Amino acid sequence: MTEDDRLTLALLDRAGRPVRVESLASDWRDTLRRLVADEGSWIALFQQRPAARSASPSADDIALTRALIRTLRPLDLHLADHVIEAGEARFSFRAAGLL
Repeated sequence: MTEDDRLTLALLDRAGRPVRVESLASDWRDTLRRLVADEGSWIALFQQRPAARSASPSADDIALTRALIRTLRPLDLHLADHVIEAGEARFSFRAAGLL
């Protein structure tokens, strides 16, 4: 992950569709507080990279995913997926069996 990457968290409904999307450009604690207030239980992390970079996860991306899972667990929230997009390329942690 680099500082050029844009991160958003999406609260998902029972069908897996985003209900609320929160940018992670600000304080994570405020973002999580708003998501918990919505009483959802499934969250997806979307990471958008500049098109010139690969969508393959780096060691930092994997560490971020693991840290997010640990942070969400005590809040009774679950990470449905971490999706990395770079131009037309896309990587899903769920589809790759990493969640």
